[in-house]
Amino acid sequence: MTALHPKSVTGPSRMVGVLFLFVAAVGILTSVGVRPASAATPGDRIVGFAASESGIPYCDGGGGIGGPSNGGVIESGCGPGVKGFDCMSLVQYAVYQATGIALPGDGNQPAGVGTVLEPAGTIAQDTARLLPGDAVYWGGSGLDGFAHSGVYAGDGYVWDAIGVDQPVQRHTMAYLATIYTYDGAVRYWDPATDASGPLALPVVGVASTPHGDGYWLTDAAGDVDALGSAVVYGSLTGHPLNAPIIHIVATPDGRGYWLVGGDGGIFSFGDAVFHGSMGGRHLNRPVVGMATDDATGGYWLVASDGGIFAFDAPFLGSTGGIRLVRSVIGMTALADGQGYWLVASDGGVFNEGASRFLGSMGGSPLVAPVVGMATDSGTGGYWLAGGDGGIFSFDAPFYGAG
Repeated sequence: MTALHPKSVTGPSRMVGVLFLFVAAVGILTSVGVRPASAATPGDRIVGFAASESGIPYCDGGGGIGGPSNGGVIESGCGPGVKGFDCMSLVQYAVYQATGIALPGDGNQPAGVGTVLEPAGTIAQDTARLLPGDAVYWGGSGLDGFAHSGVYAGDGYVWDAIGVDQPVQRHTMAYLATIYTYDGAVRYWDPATDASGPLALPVVGVASTPHGDGYWLTDAAGDVDALGSAVVYGSLTGHPLNAPIIHIVATPDGRGYWLVGGDGGIFSFGDAVFHGSMGGRHLNRPVVGMATDDATGGYWLVASDGGIFAFDAPFLGSTGGIRLVRSVIGMTALADGQGYWLVASDGGVFNEGASRFLGSMGGSPLVAPVVGMATDSGTGGYWLAGGDGGIFSFDAPFYGAG
């Protein structure tokens, strides 16, 4: 259940700091050499929207282009009030959200839309012809009479809602072939005419893969680029936003990410699970950051006044009721979810829950505002980064500055 807490504080905050995964554009541009980068293809975005529904229940007759719903069929895993997808509605949702194409709900293919990929003879041959984002159909009765459908995710995997008590998840083409006869695929987009362009500078967020061998970048429009080993699971390219994107946060396994809007809107891609957002709600101050609770899988949002909003994560306090010298620019959290830290632009660091205060730059003269914070997992110390590339180390080794 989503736990939403107002921006309030029950006692004085203690000062501290640790991990802060967001780095502002100034730091990114000097540290990783940003290049103009192509955003996700329409196929990538179809996959991203399908993957963003990972774990949503199977509901016979439920779902559609707008998202999960209850189809009115009471069955195991989907009782009254439970929202979910069936196989066709998951494909409808992903394709519509990424391309604007509304597939019929009766299972028939729209005339003249998409490129049909007929079965090639073997599943290995079929898989070799597919691109991520292709809709795959099964059942042995052809593309207008299929019994099952899904979204091809690449590497032989398919996102689908396969049946009762089986939420949206990935299956392999080889596994599905043991249950159904393959009917073929339809590509509802043209790889040769992808209109996605380069990220619009400045970049507003970066998130690293678990092993640090790749990372994602995002701009204010929600376009996403992947470098190194990172994979694009989708983006908001072409989708109107109520507020600019201000942050990107990766899931612990690196198979997905969340994009965060300044209005507290949350957009999930890959295996990132949507637990709720502040989108559409009144905020006293804009949202400036997000941190995940690895213990629960939930997350926190922080506003510039230090107000905290918790979603399937424990609320441990905030600075929403404290007059701050400078605005909060972000937050981070302990891996066990027992504490989190807020960092302000003057380098002040505030803690809630379990933590240690190792120092801050609050009250010290700075050449440029602090724009980010990162932890040293080896020492438990941390670094603060200034907008001029300056680095301030607290119980963490100093390797130089930008």
